[in-house]
Amino acid sequence: MSSDTVTPPRPELTPEEKGRLLLDRLKTSFDHTPFVKLIGMELVHASNEEVRARFDMKPELVGNTFKQILHGGVIATALDMVGGMMGVVAVYQRMKEDEIPRDERYSRLARLGTIDMRVDYLAPGRGLHFEASATLLRVGKKVFVTRMELRNDSNELIAAGTGTFLY
Repeated sequence: MSSDTVTPPRPELTPEEKGRLLLDRLKTSFDHTPFVKLIGMELVHASNEEVRARFDMKPELVGNTFKQILHGGVIATALDMVGGMMGVVAVYQRMKEDEIPRDERYSRLARLGTIDMRVDYLAPGRGLHFEASATLLRVGKKVFVTRMELRNDSNELIAAGTGTFLY
């Protein structure tokens, strides 16, 4: 009798299970970012095609006290965060395909940073809550580019942007 044990293969996850697992993993990273906590952003969706986060309007986020509208820095932060998370999804998938060891993948993702971002402020930041979304435009060997949008609870486009990130 052999002392070797054979580990049975893990069952393949359904697309829904993969989506929930991805969202849970990204939420852990997202929720540990202090400024994200301060704003009150919550990651609500993550897939290979799109990442979305939501936050409520609150007095601390007002940038123009006369008009009571969202601060432009909060808008830029929301776009930056979802853009970065969208890239994490794409980069991680790409690195898995290239069979890069897990520790190296995490090390590369830990170095992720924004190197350029353009934000177009299209409407005043009015609303009860806001949702930021991002999609991937391009992923390369060291850089990825995302397209981001911020909408209010009336689905009005408040801001749009593109972000370039190094990993």
